[in-house]
Amino acid sequence: MPLKPTHSDLVVIEPGRKKDLEALWAIEQASFSHPWTRAMFQEELAKSPATLYVLKGGPEKAVLGYCCFWALSGELQLVNIAVRPDFRGQGLGRTLLNHLLREARIREAEKIFLEVRPSNQTAITLYERLGFKFLYRRPRYYPAEGEDALVLVLEIPAVEKPQPEVLGEEAC
Repeated sequence: MPLKPTHSDLVVIEPGRKKDLEALWAIEQASFSHPWTRAMFQEELAKSPATLYVLKGGPEKAVLGYCCFWALSGELQLVNIAVRPDFRGQGLGRTLLNHLLREARIREAEKIFLEVRPSNQTAITLYERLGFKFLYRRPRYYPAEGEDALVLVLEIPAVEKPQPEVLGEEAC
């Protein structure tokens, strides 16, 4: 029987670990026609600081989804995101993307980029709701099917840092 989280079951997002590899790879295989290899996941899991995060939930804190990004100078590139098929439609993808936005702010990134298949309308709708904008099309980006990729960008507004309070002489 599939594990279904309830409102009382908190989800957590944490850096992926080697022990998560099998769950990550199972989600990947169920999600993509041309999945990443185990070696690709191992390479991402070895990075420090972490760039692959897992979302865990339910009483057993099972891996329900993940996102992986590359941090570049002033930007993040979302390279992979997926949620277990039996948990889709519950807002977990949005939760992962909100985590990505927090990571972007922590790393002082100004933009987040991603590629998405034009046929993946569910993902495109989610990205647009979160503020991603169409930038350009990459022809035949996915070679096996010859499908294009849409490149989307999210511009991250600068967060003003609070200015230190200066006390007048009368406060001294």
